[in-house]
Amino acid sequence: MKAWLLPNDALQQFSADLMAAHRLIAPVRREDELRFAEVTSADQVELSFRNTVKAPKDVLLPQTECMIRYEKVLDRFDAVVEVPIDVRPTVLLGVRPCDARSYLLMDRVFGEGRYVDPYYRARRDHLTVVSMACDRPRMTCFCHAFESGPDDPEGSDVMLYPAGDAYVVRTFTAKGAELLATLDLAEADADHVDAAERSKEQAREMLAEIEPVAGIEEALSGLFDSEMWADIANKCLACGTCTYNCPTCHCFTIEDKTRATGGERVRVWDSCMYGKFTVHTSGHNPRPDQAARWRQRTMHKFEYLPRNVDLYGCVGCGRCIRSCPVRLDIRAVLQRVREETVDQVTT
Repeated sequence: MKAWLLPNDALQQFSADLMAAHRLIAPVRREDELRFAEVTSADQVELSFRNTVKAPKDVLLPQTECMIRYEKVLDRFDAVVEVPIDVRPTVLLGVRPCDARSYLLMDRVFGEGRYVDPYYRARRDHLTVVSMACDRPRMTCFCHAFESGPDDPEGSDVMLYPAGDAYVVRTFTAKGAELLATLDLAEADADHVDAAERSKEQAREMLAEIEPVAGIEEALSGLFDSEMWADIANKCLACGTCTYNCPTCHCFTIEDKTRATGGERVRVWDSCMYGKFTVHTSGHNPRPDQAARWRQRTMHKFEYLPRNVDLYGCVGCGRCIRSCPVRLDIRAVLQRVREETVDQVTT
């Protein structure tokens, strides 16, 4: 496979070239925190990082999104004004492989099948993902539990591989090849290709041993009424941080914000961890406690989604582990699921 070379000192020019024809979203410093945001100056881009606190989920599914606007005419709110769909050519630069893979799940939910979300689909069609292989996985990373890894190209159009004083660049899709054809990059030499391979091997070795997730849905299928959910949820604060920082959590609510002369209908992120998330109009709540909500979160990600769209609702990025204020660890939850299944078989 042909590879190109991007010297570290050419990153700013590389970013500027991307900005010439695209909206560029990349890791930038905002209020002393590194986050994915639209780049307004090429020197803002930072690629030397382990991963951001928040996933770049809002690139395709904004945290708040106006779907329609309406005006008041003769005391009736019935003059609907359609909101233009976002079709700006966009490059997402520096996203990690786990986050790039998360878009495959989001595609199955919002962009494929019988029901296609036009807002999501338009953004996805006009997005090129330029990811960067991890060279320093965190202790909380467990992407390899999903038969993935720190250099997994799935979901990426282009990937950058750290190679000392440069990045080795490879394309994986026609969209990626089209993007690279517009840029002036030299072919990578053997020394840098070898350095990139060593970086990949070192990153894989940093990952702790972990049991594969494959098949966990079979274990979960018999645990709906298990008492373990109450044990797991006992210290949960229902803060929702895990869902907001997760690259694959996609629950939302739709609200009408009405004003004197009109209003708008907006879609906003929501969380299954919140007590009122499933409250019916009648007042009944089918998930009345945190145990039921933790059961839903786990089963949605590891049983319902793999059965419905053939992908797990988790990519092993570890953000929920790092951000949880009471240190609830999804890896420990999955281990508890396996132990409960063994106990059921032996009793």
